[in-house]
Amino acid sequence: MRLQRFSARLLAAALAFAAPLSGCIAYNDSCQPLVDDPDAVVGYLGQDVLLDRAFTRHDNNALAQVAADAFLHAEDSSARPAVLGIINGGSLRDEGLCVTRTSLRKGPLTDGVLHELILFENLVVTVDLTERQLVDMLEHSVGSLYREGQEIASPSGAFLHVSAGSSLRVDCAMPRGQRVRELKVGGRAVTLPPSQDASVRYRVAMPTFILEGGDGYGAALGNAGQDPDRNPVQARKLGGTDANLTSAYMKEKYPTPVQALVEEPRVVFVNCALPARPSGR
Repeated sequence: MRLQRFSARLLAAALAFAAPLSGCIAYNDSCQPLVDDPDAVVGYLGQDVLLDRAFTRHDNNALAQVAADAFLHAEDSSARPAVLGIINGGSLRDEGLCVTRTSLRKGPLTDGVLHELILFENLVVTVDLTERQLVDMLEHSVGSLYREGQEIASPSGAFLHVSAGSSLRVDCAMPRGQRVRELKVGGRAVTLPPSQDASVRYRVAMPTFILEGGDGYGAALGNAGQDPDRNPVQARKLGGTDANLTSAYMKEKYPTPVQALVEEPRVVFVNCALPARPSGR
């Protein structure tokens, strides 16, 4: 679904480029905005946010974290709200329809830019996972991380960012499937290795792309999204899309330069390669 939407937008861009000069100028001026008011400020960034793939797929990232937070709280009013929100790093794109961005500058973030960076308009679904599935999902998330001393050549979009109140410590010197050394979900420590008791469950909010097996998550999640016993519920407000939910959450939580978004060390990396950050950041 998300590739079809992206392809449709690229086709529209190509058609606009092939149009007479006046049409091309009009396209470039408006950049085919994805929202009604692309210049509306949705919130404030308390620091520069780096958008190269190494920073969205191989490190903590403030924009991905606020998206995970938005998913976590998408169904707060329901009888069974989530305890964890996740988003894959591949959902954040630096090659927007208007311009490629290597970073967002500290200060105001507009709705148009946010919707270009979280481009695919995935629906967000909250679903029950067993403890085994939860840990398997997170092990898959960090399975392709590069070890310390290696070049981060092609980071996997499967890397997951987690919502506030959750954290994990990852050791890249360990073999795949054994890299998550500590895990906390919703403020609660998860015993590792995980329980095999299928009745131990965690309610997790995630994009349908992940739930439907994208980025290789099918092996960990199985048919959880189609199993009524897992109570899958699509987010009901704002069309339930990842970008809309993130935009609304930014407006609510980070409305001023004083109340601005900053990155948190939710994933702790041990023996892992880390991207070089600009000095003085």
